[in-house]
Amino acid sequence: MQKHTPASFQRQTRPLLTAVLFLSLTFQGFAQDSDKTQYGIKAGINFAELIGDDAIPESDRKEGYSIGGYMNFKLSKSLKLQPEVIWSLQGEDSKSNGRFKLSYINIPVMLKWVEGNFYSELGPQLGIITISSTESVPESLALDNFETFELAVNAGIGYEVFEDWTIGLRYSQAVTNLIEGLDIKGSVFYVGIAYRIF
Repeated sequence: MQKHTPASFQRQTRPLLTAVLFLSLTFQGFAQDSDKTQYGIKAGINFAELIGDDAIPESDRKEGYSIGGYMNFKLSKSLKLQPEVIWSLQGEDSKSNGRFKLSYINIPVMLKWVEGNFYSELGPQLGIITISSTESVPESLALDNFETFELAVNAGIGYEVFEDWTIGLRYSQAVTNLIEGLDIKGSVFYVGIAYRIF
């Protein structure tokens, strides 16, 4: 197994700190109104792969899992803003060329439209890589110097099956490359449940 150190850490730290500061200031006002703020936890199964001209050909989706929490701010009767912090196991699986195992701390900020028990959502996501390794991958296909941060766009739908319990489907597509100079991006399909604590 080969382990890799994320590349360009100092160069990419500045936009992360800026984003965290911006989100903190934005959400502070909402959090002061408890009637409009909800908190919960969520978990799910991931089906991830790497796509692009430089990805392993004919790779399979890798099964993983995710777990984390969320805050939900009511903007209007049918519109909500939901920032989340999710740990997610991702990567790529290939029977003939081994496996890439990646994990991220993902920070999506979703805008949710609610109609009855149904909702749809759309929003950006910042991912921070925490683990990167390869198993049984030929040297010619091995990857190194993974980028520390990943930007993605998420879209999904869901349904409240019971009070405080929802199930959801979400698709995440990275817009930045996994490695600088190579056309490789992450793609993840999530199936998950969420429970509103209060």
